[in-house]
Amino acid sequence: MGIYNNPPLSLLDRGDRPSGFIVDLLDYIAGQEDWILEYVSCSWDGCNELLNLGEIDMLSPVVANEARQRGFDFNRESLYVNWGQILSLDDAELRSPLDLQGKTVVALSSDVHFTDLKELAQRFDIQVRFLEVEDYEAVLAWVADGPADAGLISRSFETRKYPQYELVESPVIFNPAEIRIALSPRNDQLENAIRIQRMDRLIARLKADKTSHYYQLRDRWFGTKMTDDLPQWVIWTFAGVLGIVLLLLVGVLLLRRQVRLRTLELSGISERFAAFMNNLPGIAYMKGADGRYIFVNPTWEQTKHLSSKEVVGRMPAEIWPSHSLGAHMPEEQRAIEQGVVVETIETNPWDDERRFWRLIRFPIEGGPGGADMVGGIGIDITAQKGAEQELSHLHRQLQLLLESAGDGIFGIDAVGRCTFINQTALQLLGFHQEEIVGNNIHDLIQHSTAAGASYPEVGSPIYLAYREGHKSRINDEVFWTADGVAMAVEYSAYPIAEGEHPGAVVVFRALRKGS
Repeated sequence: MGIYNNPPLSLLDRGDRPSGFIVDLLDYIAGQEDWILEYVSCSWDGCNELLNLGEIDMLSPVVANEARQRGFDFNRESLYVNWGQILSLDDAELRSPLDLQGKTVVALSSDVHFTDLKELAQRFDIQVRFLEVEDYEAVLAWVADGPADAGLISRSFETRKYPQYELVESPVIFNPAEIRIALSPRNDQLENAIRIQRMDRLIARLKADKTSHYYQLRDRWFGTKMTDDLPQWVIWTFAGVLGIVLLLLVGVLLLRRQVRLRTLELSGISERFAAFMNNLPGIAYMKGADGRYIFVNPTWEQTKHLSSKEVVGRMPAEIWPSHSLGAHMPEEQRAIEQGVVVETIETNPWDDERRFWRLIRFPIEGGPGGADMVGGIGIDITAQKGAEQELSHLHRQLQLLLESAGDGIFGIDAVGRCTFINQTALQLLGFHQEEIVGNNIHDLIQHSTAAGASYPEVGSPIYLAYREGHKSRINDEVFWTADGVAMAVEYSAYPIAEGEHPGAVVVFRALRKGS
């Protein structure tokens, strides 16, 4: 198990022992599954290289998108939701990513949010000078001592443990990322699939129980920070926008002079906030403690087919009177009452077509009058769901086709290992599936000629099919069964040359004596 320094998710304590939220959670999973974990400490780049070479079996923490880009297998149940956060000496200097223009920003070289910040700056043509350091404490020191104007940290990093650096969290947050466990592509594919299934089942069960070991570890490593999912600036920014809307609604004529005095001061903030929210790739909204909408972004408006003017300041039951809606949905009520982040996957009845959304509801403490508010962020995962369903459908069709065939069929990868085999082939050869899948097929069934002489793999037509792309049909060879019996067969070997992983498919049948 590879880990790298990313406190408090993973770190080495003073005795150089692996520690952190991810490490403790993995230790618990290992205890439940009777695994013995050996931790390997490495740098971020070093860990990824070891995982790619198969010198470690798993690596965490890893962001789902990063694992996908590197071609790693990873589990589906998130361990933690992280995001990037900009720190500075003066909160007033940075109100949006546009304020980074001409600034120097220091970041951890291995931080996944660093890449996204650079892409954000490039996309909006924001000229930023970036500096790279090796740990988050160095980020704090560089900002506090002046070489850098601002610093990038992860949401999970606890700045309160470094009171000597008097920095503030700015309003600039971005790149929500789900933390997963990556598995080496060099592992056996079936073993990876089983391991992912077992980890996901256990993690999902732990997250469903608010008294479980998962939440005990979360409280231990993150304390009250988990209930303060968004910084204080969000409350004041949204409250300011709400204040402007209410002022416009109740008395533009009476407060014209005051509005003009505030316009110059607030117009810059509003324009930057609008530019940021207009480019957010998902829906976002906020509700007050009484359930009234106080903010919706343009993507929310497009999804619900309602404008902000039709929504802000109104209750859900006023907007959709035929749906018997309460002030808050159950997930929102749970987020407020329990002070937790609630994640769900839902479909939206207001969509023109059926779409799937990953929705995250979170409490926001300390709203107007001390009451709690609730916010929500949603990401459209319809394409991901569709791909998963299509893949599952194709897999079922392929499985039915293989099992209904009267001939034995098996597949081979580019190094001669069996990747799949149908039931007919297993019955003819006398093997169990786990004895043959993932192993060299030649060593199991084609190691010798009918006379008992050694049969080199490079001389087999099957080898020529998956290595050199030669198709062949053979009528007079033998396959050896699990009992050591030579079975006369005829077979055809078809190369598979598409994609990055070539191989071959073999179709065979047993010959009767004398035929």
